[in-house]
Amino acid sequence: MYTRILLGLVLSISLEAKINVVASITDLANIANQIGGKHVNTLSIARGSQDPHFVEVLPSYMIKVKRADVYLMVGMELDQWAEQIIDGSRNSDLRIVDCSENIIPLEIPTRKVDASMGDIHPNGNPHYWLDPENGKAIARTVARHLTEMDPEHSQDYAVNLRTFIESIDKLQNEWSVKFSDLKGKTLIYYHNTWPYFNRYFGLKAVAFIEPNPGIMPTPTHLEHLIQLIQGQKIQLIAMEPYFSSKAPDFLVNKTDVTVVGLAQSVDARKGTETYQKMLTYNLKTLHGAFTP
Repeated sequence: MYTRILLGLVLSISLEAKINVVASITDLANIANQIGGKHVNTLSIARGSQDPHFVEVLPSYMIKVKRADVYLMVGMELDQWAEQIIDGSRNSDLRIVDCSENIIPLEIPTRKVDASMGDIHPNGNPHYWLDPENGKAIARTVARHLTEMDPEHSQDYAVNLRTFIESIDKLQNEWSVKFSDLKGKTLIYYHNTWPYFNRYFGLKAVAFIEPNPGIMPTPTHLEHLIQLIQGQKIQLIAMEPYFSSKAPDFLVNKTDVTVVGLAQSVDARKGTETYQKMLTYNLKTLHGAFTP
């Protein structure tokens, strides 16, 4: 009798076992959580407020990945640090998913990349998740892999995927009404994080605080930005939470420009706890800053 009870408990625990998902960034983790629902546990290596290009590889991360069933990578060479974590985990059963596999990249270099160009990615700009259409593509990729790993709950993943896409569709309709006047607006960004976001929402980056990606601004570059701001009457500088405000503050003191903080990832700032909220936060922030 006790054997039958014990066997029943083991089977019950087995049936309730969840897929452990580790992602490089909070955006992928949040999308996976929405698709996997009650069948997954998710965590992100990088914090939302952290620069995803540079993550210190810690033994604790390797332990987390050792316990994982699937690892979601950004790909396009943004999170190369994840490869060291994955190797160090010695998890031979780990499924590694490149979430960029169905993304059409922007800004693929047309000439050989070298160090003088800064942090240029040979396979294109890797910040693709900031376009809501690419968010849907990520969700489809995650749903497919979860279904392959756990076909018993394939219907749940399909329903959750449909719910996710419908939520984005609804927001896109709302955004097109509320924020239509953002189209054609020009601004300066700190880093070249936003080409996918700009393409979808019709914004235009006229310059960057960094003269090249990952390169600190020089006095000459800052003087160029002052002339640009004054000559083209640029209203806004937008920046991620992990950059120093020294250069933007200098430009504020020299011009009439305003600095706003955007969220490049889920949980980068207060009010960005989901992928949908993160995109909406950025639109509201920009719209409020541009509106007199």
